[in-house]
Amino acid sequence: MKLTTFDLTNTNVSLAAYVLDSSLEMPNMGNRPAVLILPGGAYRACSEREAEPIGMAFLAEGYQAFTLQYSINQNAVFPKPLNDAEEALELIRENSSKWGIDPEKIAVCGFSAGGHLAAALGTMGKIRPNAMILGYPCIVESMSRIFPAPVPGVDKAVNALTPPTFIFHTYEDRLVPVSNALTFAEALNHAEVPFEMHIFTKGVHGLSLARPHTSGGLHSMVEPAVAQWFRLCISWLSGIFGEFASERETILDDSIDQYSLDVQLGVLWKNETCKQVILAAIPVLGESPNQEAMEVPLRTILEFGGDLLSESAANRLDLQLRLVPVTSKNPRST
Repeated sequence: MKLTTFDLTNTNVSLAAYVLDSSLEMPNMGNRPAVLILPGGAYRACSEREAEPIGMAFLAEGYQAFTLQYSINQNAVFPKPLNDAEEALELIRENSSKWGIDPEKIAVCGFSAGGHLAAALGTMGKIRPNAMILGYPCIVESMSRIFPAPVPGVDKAVNALTPPTFIFHTYEDRLVPVSNALTFAEALNHAEVPFEMHIFTKGVHGLSLARPHTSGGLHSMVEPAVAQWFRLCISWLSGIFGEFASERETILDDSIDQYSLDVQLGVLWKNETCKQVILAAIPVLGESPNQEAMEVPLRTILEFGGDLLSESAANRLDLQLRLVPVTSKNPRST
């Protein structure tokens, strides 16, 4: 994984990019979905509990993750924070090929005031995400009373162009009443925008993942029932963006230029000449290698096999395999 931080246009605004490396062992992960995370903090701060830990959770699910430190305090006069989110989303889309991202599978995920900003991006943005995830979001205009500057009510901006939305909130939230989530859901329903909403009974405001490692040591910030929101969200996103491909029976890379001990046994086995050369040197392999062995380079099998071949015999086998012409280069096996 690579972590890069970009300074954006407005003062003290930055985007942290957590980009997973591509891997030949995971050819189905070439273009990943991505999530732009907007932490809460009443437009007075950007909560660390709702930033990197959320990104790490999405990374573990195969997403590229980005966290935005947007305009706060005296700089939070609208639409400055919205401009920050637009700039961040544009940067992600512009670099989607470089960062291994599907530009049509980018979600925004916001909490509390960050939920307001995420909803603003999805309803008012000049550039919009493909899905929204709103955690205990501030929605209605009257929430401006807790912010350093007035903000628009995003429920009024919902229309048919608003992306599909996932919402979670708690009934016991007294700082940002659950009526915010209900109001936004009603607006989505009226505009016929698909959404999924989960209202949990227990839980204070600002739960993040609702697990011990995001609790800041506070017992009130751990709610096992609310912690389900993340798994529910991933399931919902899979329905929106689709699952990662997993139909292949084997993982064989036969797009090679030369046979050798460093090629997977299964690829060598498909070439009859290579197969016979190997069997002449290692007759025991004639007993039908198992599927797991087929996905491992022959050199690795020899290393773990101990006395299968001496070093000199292995070198001779490697040379013999290199002399076998590669007759065709096929796309990755399915």
